[in-house]
Amino acid sequence: MSTLPKRTELAKEQTWNLEALFASEAEWRKALEEAARGVEAVRPFAGRLGESPQVLLEALEIHQNRMLEAMKVLQYASLQLATEGTNPNFTRMVGEARAVVAELAAAGAYLEPELLSLPQATLERFIEAEPRLAIYRHYFEALQIRQPHIQSGEVEAVLAAASDPLGAHAATANAATNADMQFRAVEHQGQSLPVSHSTIGELLVHPSPEVRKAAWESYADGHLAFKNTLTHTLQGSIKSFVFQARTRGYKDSLEMALAGSRTCGDNIPRTVYDHLLATFQAHLPTWHRFWRIRKKALGGKLHSYDAPIYDAPAPLVPSPKISFWEAAEIICRGMAPLGPEYVEPMRRGLFEERWVDWGQNQGKRAGAFSSGLKGTFPYIFMSWSNDIFSLSTLAHELGHSMHSYFTRQTQPIIYARYSLFIAEVASNFNQALVRAMLLREAQTPEHKLAVLEEAFSNFHRYLFVMPTLARFELELYQRIEKGGALTAPFLIERLAELFAEGYGGEVELDKERLGAGWMNFSHLYSPFYVYQYATGIAAANALARDVLEQGEPAAKRYLDFLKAGDSVYPLEALRIAGIDMTSPEPVERGFAVLASMVDELERLVG
Repeated sequence: MSTLPKRTELAKEQTWNLEALFASEAEWRKALEEAARGVEAVRPFAGRLGESPQVLLEALEIHQNRMLEAMKVLQYASLQLATEGTNPNFTRMVGEARAVVAELAAAGAYLEPELLSLPQATLERFIEAEPRLAIYRHYFEALQIRQPHIQSGEVEAVLAAASDPLGAHAATANAATNADMQFRAVEHQGQSLPVSHSTIGELLVHPSPEVRKAAWESYADGHLAFKNTLTHTLQGSIKSFVFQARTRGYKDSLEMALAGSRTCGDNIPRTVYDHLLATFQAHLPTWHRFWRIRKKALGGKLHSYDAPIYDAPAPLVPSPKISFWEAAEIICRGMAPLGPEYVEPMRRGLFEERWVDWGQNQGKRAGAFSSGLKGTFPYIFMSWSNDIFSLSTLAHELGHSMHSYFTRQTQPIIYARYSLFIAEVASNFNQALVRAMLLREAQTPEHKLAVLEEAFSNFHRYLFVMPTLARFELELYQRIEKGGALTAPFLIERLAELFAEGYGGEVELDKERLGAGWMNFSHLYSPFYVYQYATGIAAANALARDVLEQGEPAAKRYLDFLKAGDSVYPLEALRIAGIDMTSPEPVERGFAVLASMVDELERLVG
């Protein structure tokens, strides 16, 4: 760990198979040029959608296919930049691809306003005359719901063209964080341990508290050096979304976010958000008890660096060493209750098709994600650390990727995506199912405690950090909507206050560095994304329990949920699997699972 290798020094098996997207940059540039020409293919249908069923079908198909081609170009560039954030060529490629996507979106901005101008009777007649239009029925109905917030073709064209500059705040924050930020190395036993986005996770679970403390402080200080820059980028991002919500006539930003801006919308009622925050605050005593037990187990003291908000709490026992390939086999065994229909393509992705980029290298950005499009692999980005936490991350991202795999295999382009609201269900479901197997197979109290540590890491992020960030984020939007402004001192102080409430006085706080934690979450540039992690883990654990207790019928329901994509609204997709998220009951069940694990923790550590 003394020196991270360059990207070119990694073994091929540690990197993803981007050659399957484009064999070379030259091939990518040809695709970029072709995507740019798609603008002229889309424009001629403006004002003609009502001419005939055939014209309408052709317009929809050409727009979707051209946009898919452009998004593949952007995906390739973005994936390259994720692994080498300091490479100016990849930065340039991302900028070029984003510009083409924005231009194409602007060229097709007439589609939805013009569709809404067509009488419902005309659309029904078109569907009857051209059966291939029938797949668009849900899309047409979703448009009707969104109608009050869709503007004229001219305004929609402006909003689409502005998407690139309006989204520049996130790109600026990404460049500052992943390319320009520097961190002090940690000195330990004669070694200089580099602190970076790809190594911080491993350092924060290091057996030495001195290493953990030094790494946490170095990482926080690196972010604090950019606190004013990142305050302005976050404020700019929020103002951009507030502007869009007002332009579209929503009551506030949260209403627009819950409605969903995707092709078919989300239609999440406000009560889902409110239920989550209320249930979370009601169950804070469970978290206070958790921190109290950990403090006792660690000798009576628990510090901010023992409970980093962007990573796992300091371990009570060391993680067993697990290689990437061992973890891949464990996950395949853990997901066996879903049958070969699920496990076989996942195994191919892991062992043959190289879906996963897991090596550590200089310039690789932080975090983990799954990314793909219809017709591509569901790629996974992460940095491997040979421990149970990396296994958990891999299981999580495979949940996303398998969700994408089944949706794209089953649905046409128009429905080949799914809402962020249900995305975190599939990822947490994998973790829950694999974890259940590991707990059953644990041979010693130490091994069981190590598995529980992974579970607490997961629940800490999803049912502690993310609901806290959801409270924080809502306050920021409300502050901007009332004409206020954000400052670095305010953001730092307010976030520290919210987490202090969650710690219940059991953690000794370094408030400045703790409060700087908002800079660790690029999620805040996706408005009102973070609350969906909490609803996701609640639904996932309930579904995993159903599969383990009911077997094949529950497994089939779950696979049908994965295949639904955007063909139904997200709450309806969850009902297919057997979950009603309009009630607080699933979140209550999530906290019941947490409480039972806290009971087990107390039994194991005494």
